[in-house]
Amino acid sequence: MKIFLITILFVIGTYTAYSQSFGIQAGVRFNTSSIKYSGVEANRKAGFEGGVFYKHPMNIESLSLRAAILYFNQEFSLGNDMGNNTGITYHFVEDNLKLPLTIEWHTLSNRIKPFLQGGLYTSYSISGKIKDSDSNNTLKYKQGSHKLDYGVVFGFGVYLAPQIALGANYEYGFANRNLRLGDQFVSVKNRGFSVVVHYLF
Repeated sequence: MKIFLITILFVIGTYTAYSQSFGIQAGVRFNTSSIKYSGVEANRKAGFEGGVFYKHPMNIESLSLRAAILYFNQEFSLGNDMGNNTGITYHFVEDNLKLPLTIEWHTLSNRIKPFLQGGLYTSYSISGKIKDSDSNNTLKYKQGSHKLDYGVVFGFGVYLAPQIALGANYEYGFANRNLRLGDQFVSVKNRGFSVVVHYLF
């Protein structure tokens, strides 16, 4: 299933690269991931999301197929309280590439155009760090496949002008990813809410 999703996204992404609509997007991604580790509460941080996308018009006038290659960083921290106002806080940082494939519907008005999006995505952690007050180490995973995530994405927005749009997306990951912390593991299921500005050339 994972390999199938990646293959579909790459093939369609390559195909749509030859369409006339090309753009860039950038914004803020709010980390809402499910994070579980020995009852410790996680502190999630907002990060950057941005990249390039292609739009390919479909046979129905108000529908388009959109494929993108996006970078986003994801951070959270876990505090280990040892009592007596002492403890260690571990900071997890991941750099990811994401390939979303969505269908976009927009109104046919000539000026401001609201739109809706929905589809699939897959992402891969290209690098990661785990930090505390004394060390800065490469993030490790229980299995190599735990660098991979996949899920659904949906959102809405508005074209303020033919080339400029403001949008918001929510993604819900299905993969259960295990990040190593010493001889234990932190269970992470990716979730995220992004607010971005799109510019079409």
